Amino acid sequence: MTKYLLSKTAKIISGILILLFSAGCEKEHSPVKVIDENFSIEFLGLEGPRVNKLVLSNNKLYACTQDGFYVKNLGSPAKFKNIALKGKNVEDAVIFSDSEMLISYRNVNPEIEAFPQLWETKDAGTTWKAIEHNFGGDEPEELVDFERHPTQQNTIFGFGRMVLASSTDKGKTWNPIWGDWHMFSNYGRAFVNPVQPDEIWLGGQGGIENGYLVHLKNESVVNEWNDLVPNPTVVKKVAFDKLSPQTIYVGWEGELSKTSDNGQTWETLIEKHEEAHFFMGIGISDQDQKLIYTGKWAKTPEPQPLELSYSKDQGKTWTTKTFPGINYGGVFDMILVTEGNTDRIFVGLDKGGVYEIKAKGIL
Repeated sequence: MTKYLLSKTAKIISGILILLFSAGCEKEHSPVKVIDENFSIEFLGLEGPRVNKLVLSNNKLYACTQDGFYVKNLGSPAKFKNIALKGKNVEDAVIFSDSEMLISYRNVNPEIEAFPQLWETKDAGTTWKAIEHNFGGDEPEELVDFERHPTQQNTIFGFGRMVLASSTDKGKTWNPIWGDWHMFSNYGRAFVNPVQPDEIWLGGQGGIENGYLVHLKNESVVNEWNDLVPNPTVVKKVAFDKLSPQTIYVGWEGELSKTSDNGQTWETLIEKHEEAHFFMGIGISDQDQKLIYTGKWAKTPEPQPLELSYSKDQGKTWTTKTFPGINYGGVFDMILVTEGNTDRIFVGLDKGGVYEIKAKGIL
């Protein structure tokens, strides 16, 4: 009788422990983690490769990674799906429609030699083909950044080493509007002011590690800077205030800066040169253009936290929110979408995957 009771008790205790363990695991692995009354975070997938760029179109999130091109329907629990160039480095993408897309491949594998390529699909990624194009002139050049014209939907821009070119035939023919092909420099990016689309801001790093920033209007240079912040540095992100389009935020290696008069004067908002923080993500809330978010990446192969800094006064003061449990939290790209009083912030990380952060009730 005693043995029976002991056996029965052991089974009951074992069952309770299993239930407690299962409940604990469910909570731990809940897809949405509430950080506090203002912030929650959800892991969307793609842990492992570097996420070069995120593109949002028709409630679908596209991820350009060092392991191919992926898509996830944000209205579905389904995971990211690889639809192109598995195992290869995809720098950026243009989403013309759900079915028609253009992506840019650049080889980053030192063990092979491969020319850069542009690939297109017209059937939502079922089939792809490398297109013939003249980005680079007589020899192909790496195209690392696409930018879509906000009002002329047939016009796209492409950035290489130190050249900005435009195309009106979906990437087949390119005409340089700034710089030249195959310049001795590192890569750069371009950003069209959505309120003043005749103005483009571009930047990168020159051949002597000089961070350069250029302001174009109607494809002509308005201003150009090579020592706006301490070198060595590089421009990584430009964001525009929609209500005050002369107010512009620039993310550099080591610094986040701002102009309120279209580049006539500048102020430093965050200085992290010694830490070598790259300000890769900047987002401005449509709730209030005074609410700014920024994410950074530290140049290190070691783990780093995921941190999001935000300001409610256009960058005068900042609060930093750290999201625990994420080993590789370096932000490589950021997209912000405002829905009511909630800012949905999508971040693509260096080896840490893709997350959606929801910020609510901050103002």
